[in-house]
Amino acid sequence: MINVQLPTFAGKKQATTPVLRIGLNTFWLLFVVEALVVVGMLLLVISLLPAQAPLSGSADYATVREAIVGRLNGSVADPLIDVAPGVTAHASNVRGFVLNGETYYYQLEGKRGFDPLSRGAVDQSQIEVVLRDDGGPMPLVIYRLKSKDGTTD
Repeated sequence: MINVQLPTFAGKKQATTPVLRIGLNTFWLLFVVEALVVVGMLLLVISLLPAQAPLSGSADYATVREAIVGRLNGSVADPLIDVAPGVTAHASNVRGFVLNGETYYYQLEGKRGFDPLSRGAVDQSQIEVVLRDDGGPMPLVIYRLKSKDGTTD
């Protein structure tokens, strides 16, 4: 075995890097601070999520859309009512319609409507848009009214 000693220059000791060690109290303090940051971020994310999902699945969207299309094309009985002298509209356009216990309203963008949103009886903050369908000749917007506590009626 060969034993080699490195020479020191001018009698100086070789410099060692000092190691900084934190104590147990400092470790737990950093742990608590990190936990508070994580909890704060989770609370922020949860507060930014919507209060509820509009509908449970895409099959529900299709059912509501088909019910409205049926009313518009006449395959479902939807009487015309007078909304002004000489102006008629489908009853479902004025009063909405109930499907599975929920009241839905709709409007065809670009066409005069008599639903609560088109009439100005409610504003955007008071509705929950369920579906926007751009597939037809005019965009169809289906919505529900929110109650005063922010949930959907």
